[in-house]
This record gives sequence, C-alpha cells and structure tokens, in this order.
Amino acid sequence: MSPRRRWIRRLVHAAVLGLLAADTAQLRRRLAALPVLREQLGPAHEGAVAVAEGVTLTAATMAAAQAHRHREQLASLDLVPADLPTAQALDLLREVDPATCRLDRLTAGRTAAHAIAADADLLAEVGLSARPSAPELATAALELKLHAPADTACAVAPGLAAAPAVRAQDAAVQQAAHGPGLALHLLLRAAVLTALAATALTGRKWAAGLLAAWSAQPLLVFAGSRGLRPADLPRACLTRVVAEPARLVRTLVATAPARAERTAAIATSRIAYRADLAAGTGRFFHRPRRDCPWCGSAQLRRRLVATDLHTHKPGRFVLDECRGCGHVFQNPRLTEAGLEFYYRDAYDGLNEHAVQSVFATRREYFLSQARSLLRHGKPERWLDVGTGHGHFCNQAKEIWPQTSFDGLDLSSGVELARRRGILEHAYRGLFPDLAPTLAGRYDAVSMFHYLEHATDPVGELRAAHLALRPGGHLVIEVPDPDCRFSRLLGRFWGGWLQPQHLHMYPMRNLRAKLTELGFTVVGAQRREAGAPDLTVAAWLLANHLAPRADQPWQDRAPGAAQRVLRGAALTAATPVLLAAAAADRLLEPAAEGLRICNAYRLIARRD
Repeated sequence: MSPRRRWIRRLVHAAVLGLLAADTAQLRRRLAALPVLREQLGPAHEGAVAVAEGVTLTAATMAAAQAHRHREQLASLDLVPADLPTAQALDLLREVDPATCRLDRLTAGRTAAHAIAADADLLAEVGLSARPSAPELATAALELKLHAPADTACAVAPGLAAAPAVRAQDAAVQQAAHGPGLALHLLLRAAVLTALAATALTGRKWAAGLLAAWSAQPLLVFAGSRGLRPADLPRACLTRVVAEPARLVRTLVATAPARAERTAAIATSRIAYRADLAAGTGRFFHRPRRDCPWCGSAQLRRRLVATDLHTHKPGRFVLDECRGCGHVFQNPRLTEAGLEFYYRDAYDGLNEHAVQSVFATRREYFLSQARSLLRHGKPERWLDVGTGHGHFCNQAKEIWPQTSFDGLDLSSGVELARRRGILEHAYRGLFPDLAPTLAGRYDAVSMFHYLEHATDPVGELRAAHLALRPGGHLVIEVPDPDCRFSRLLGRFWGGWLQPQHLHMYPMRNLRAKLTELGFTVVGAQRREAGAPDLTVAAWLLANHLAPRADQPWQDRAPGAAQRVLRGAALTAATPVLLAAAAADRLLEPAAEGLRICNAYRLIARRD
C-alpha cells in the first residue's frame, strides 16, 4: 500500500473515532442534565397521570412526579424508568437535551413511553386516556410539546421499572414518535452502521479496536450514572454488533404496514395528479409579459431557466430580470390553477411532516428574526403573515413573552396553531382581502420569506400599512437576488425556489417602495437574515441526481432497485454535504462583506 493511501486510511479511522468520542461526550452531558425525582415528603399536588398498558406506577412515584412538576412549573413531565433498556435510553438521549428542551419550543416531544404526569386539562385536550398503549403515549408526547412548548420536560423515576410490554412495542413506538420521518431516521441509522462496517474493513488491525470502542460506547455513557442506568447494559455492550442491525431489521419489518398505508395514499393521489397533467401544463401559466411588473420598463433579459428541484413536479420555469431596476420575476407567472398544483403537497399534505421537521430545527433562525425589533420598542400585538404552523410565533415568545401573536396564512396550519395555543387569533385567507378588518390593530407585522411568494407584492405592502398602528413596524425578509451565489450556483441557489418564488427584490427597490407607501426604513440586515448557500446547493444537486420517486405526480411507483439507488446516492453524497456545511460555517463571518448572504431583512416604521 502506498504511503498516501495509508495516510488517508489512518485519517478516516481517526475521524470515525473522533466522531464516536464526540457523540459519547454529548450523550454523557445530556445524561448528567437529566433530573432524578426525589421522594415527596410534603402535601400531595394535583395533577393526572397517563400510564402505559403493562406499566406499574406506585403512589410514591406518582406523588414525587407531581411534586417535581409543580416545583419546576411544568405542564407535562415524562417519567423515565431508571432501568430503561440501553437501546431506548440511547434513543432518548439522542433526541432530548434536558438542558435545553424547555428553551427550544420547536423540538419534537419525546417520551420513554411508560408514563406522563401532567395537568388533567392538558391530557384531556390532547385526548390522552389514563391507560393508553405505549405508541399512543408517544403520539401524545408530540401534541403535549406543541400545546405546552416551554413547560414540558422529562425526569428519571427511580421507583418506575421498565416494562417488557413497552419494549415489545419498540417498533410501534418509533413509528408513533417519528411518523413518516421514520424512514429517514432508519436510513441514517443504517448509514452509520454501514460506515462503521466499511471503516472496520479498511484495516484488519483497526477493525477489532473500532468495533470494540463502538460496542463499549453505552458503558462509557452510563458509567457512574446515579439516575438512568439500563439493567441490560453489560449484555447490550457485548451484543451490540449484532443487536443494533437486528433491531433495525425488526423495525423495518414491523413498520411495513405504515409504509404500505403511505404507498396507498400516494397511489390514490396519483389518480388526481394524472387527471391534472392529462391536459398538459400550459394552463398553469399566464401569457408572458413584456414589461417589468415593478417599474414598467420593457427592457427585460433572461436570468434563469429552472425546474422544480425540490419536489420534481413537471414544468419549466423562466425568471426574467429588468435591465432598468433589477427586479427578477417569474415570466410567464403561474395562474391560480398553477399555484394550486405546485403548492399542493409541497408544504402540507404528503410532504407536511418533512417540511415541519425542518422548521422545527431552526430555533436560532427564528430567534434572530424575533430580535429584529429589540431596538424599536415593545410590540403588544404582532401579526405574522405567511405564518404556516406558527413556528416563528412559537419561538418568538422566548424573546417577547408578553406579546400577543396572531397569524395569517392560506393553509389550514394557521388554524391548527390557534387550537394548540401558539396563536391568539388565526386568519385564513389573502392578506389584502383581510386587511380592512384588521386596520390599526398591530404594533408589528412580519413577512418572513413571504413577499417573494405574493402575486401582488405592492398590495401586500399596502395591507401591512393598513393593519399597522401609526408608529408600528413592518419586518420583511426576502431572498437577495444580488447575492453573488445566485449567479455562481445558478439554478441550484436555494433562493430561487422555483416555482413557488414569483418575485425577487433588490434591496434598493424594496426600500424605495416602502418609502413611497408611507413607511420609513429604520433598519437593514444582511448577515443576521442570510447565510452562504453551499449546503442547500449541495443538497439540491444530490436530490436532482437521485430524485425521490415515491411521489404521486410521477408516472408510477418506484421499484426496490430505484429506492436502493437513491439511498446509496445520498449516502455517497454525505461527504460533499458535510464539506459544504463546513465551508458555509467558515464563510459565514465574512458573508456580508463577500456579498454572499442569501437574504436580507428590512425594518420599516409606519409614518
């Protein structure tokens, strides 16, 4: 073997061991932050408990749980058996960070699937009975977190024993917790196992050491723990090389019916999509216009021709640029029928879970948006336009706990957010149509990545002016077509997002229009609003080369070979994605100076 190949092999081995060490350290940190219930000596506290079938909960443990809940001012407390099996204990620590779970209002609710102590009214609100099954408890944990995002936590209950009945439902609990996202979860787990096996096979001397280190990881995580210490820890370490792949296979087999249900739903939806596409895509577009919709100039040039790189629906989308003002717009633009077709199953429906899962990981991003008004007063009422499921409003309450948040959207997600208590009021419809009924109600109106979707952007800005009180503030965040990456990355620049993005505004244009409509721009942000886009571009390229085929607008369902090919392609693309993410992180401090921020934010005061 050449010295170069030997050096590369050693580098790979060192990287794998480094990742394993970092993962172990993170798990130990989370374990140390996991509180342990202590015996209740004072008076009993009110509350209810949902206990999974097959689980025994003593009166003493129940009293300790309610006491802890009231002491910590929690609406819901998940009880973790001290002897929870190793595999389930590791899953819990990977998915729940006890130190930050209350601060991160968007993270998914998780449970050890044994018992949950909560306010009686809250359990009733989410429809949880006193004796649910373990999968029902896992489903309820998701809703409990959504209803009480800052008042949900977990704790080890020393008097609660792990139940074999719950362990027997391991696959069903995973399905309930992850829903349609379980397939990706299992794919990542399989990728980790494959990477470990491949690394071990690159050198016989390393193989035994690497597998021994990975097998011993649970012991290193739980060593010295005074709270959570799995009863099967020694056996789990000795058999991990076999037990982990076996658990993966069992989960795949047990959750096959759930995947079959999704396949059936896709097949049913495919009938409607075939009918829509039978007449061609021509009816989805207006006639091309010959002038700029922003300034009226007839000096237009072709900026980009793209396809749908996200969902791969059929169609070809043209973006033109005005030579006079720089406005970029879709030309020809989608008709109402086209908007309905291309938005269907994009953010909701069949892809709702995937999209909402992405939003649930963007706590810091939403906090940055919420902080944009810190220097401009304290809004009492805030309307978020294009709110979706209310993710921004949910997390913004960490910055503005006394502010009343309302949301407006075309989708049913806004009504769901109201039922969960995320929004005070929910408005479903078009903002220009609803604005007269909202006149002068708000101190703040936000449009975060909304205006680029609007068919009538000037009408949207007028609606915001009408809804705001004098002195109130409008916050707008949109992709920046002047970003250098928008040209360097071409159609793989994330900001283009065709065919949903209809208009792209250079900052100077939006500033001038706001002034014309009676606003004063009091703040502009680039680095706070945007970031380099190499990671998104790498993902779009990988998704383009190995597209999802299990979509109803495709002619037929994918075969097993096609699924395996996509999985292999995405696994192979992992190093590229990691390299792109690292490059983004390195470029981020200089992004504004290099003009590679993918978006900008304007804060404008209503005069």
